[in-house]
Amino acid sequence: MFSVGLDVDTRAYFTAATCAISFNKSLSVITPLLFLKGKIFILNKNYFTLTSNINNKKEITIWNKKLGFSSMNKISKINHLERNMIKLTPRIKSIIIGLLLSDGWLQQRYHWNPRIGFKQSINNFNYFWNIFNEISYLCANLPYKGKSIIRGKLFYNISFQTRQLECLNEMFNLFYNNVDGINKKTIKYDLIHYIDYRVIAHWIMGDGSKRKKGIILCTDSFSIKEVILLNHILIIKFNLKSTIQKEKKFYRIYINGKDLIVIKPYILPYFVDHFLYKIS
Repeated sequence: MFSVGLDVDTRAYFTAATCAISFNKSLSVITPLLFLKGKIFILNKNYFTLTSNINNKKEITIWNKKLGFSSMNKISKINHLERNMIKLTPRIKSIIIGLLLSDGWLQQRYHWNPRIGFKQSINNFNYFWNIFNEISYLCANLPYKGKSIIRGKLFYNISFQTRQLECLNEMFNLFYNNVDGINKKTIKYDLIHYIDYRVIAHWIMGDGSKRKKGIILCTDSFSIKEVILLNHILIIKFNLKSTIQKEKKFYRIYINGKDLIVIKPYILPYFVDHFLYKIS
């Protein structure tokens, strides 16, 4: 009933997820004090205060634009048909790939669809909330807090997991191989068809470190063969002169200062203020 007079992308949008059409409400001010069920976190002796980018007016969300937190399905259980109707837009695919190249992961139980997991230090709450506000329509629950003790010090973190969804099989097949019954993250050549500047931006925010005037991309979880392939993808797709450097027993990709200046205008729109120092 919605297809008359709409272009292909828009028609695809209306036939996507149950969450894809979102009549947004104002979300006003969101703070971890409310968001984390009363648990107070303090950073630099100041409370976090975040606001949502969701429009105050009720309107249909456009295909491949940010859905926002209010598009999250508040029903914790959905039926099989509803679950399989949820789709990934190109925007969301790029964000997920950027996460999987850095701190994100996919889990898949036997005969089940995969789900995404993502965890950040509470110090990076601004970035974490930006990610959750993008892909919360894939989730059944709000994020949850955690803590760990590292070298005798207490650290707080925050994480979320998505639903187990059929639409995530594409991302799982892109990044994972089953080796002796264990799903192992790897780099495949098909990534060249998916990687874009949004991917690079999230990759740098998640696993990039400032090095002189350039950026080191931590690829510690990949083999040297996979790092070489990943570097070749960057060279071919973006005409970078990135190199591979060995640090201790790990191989990492270095983007020099000149190349960073070239790609900066293209990745800057996807950066959150919290991580701008990495490309400044």
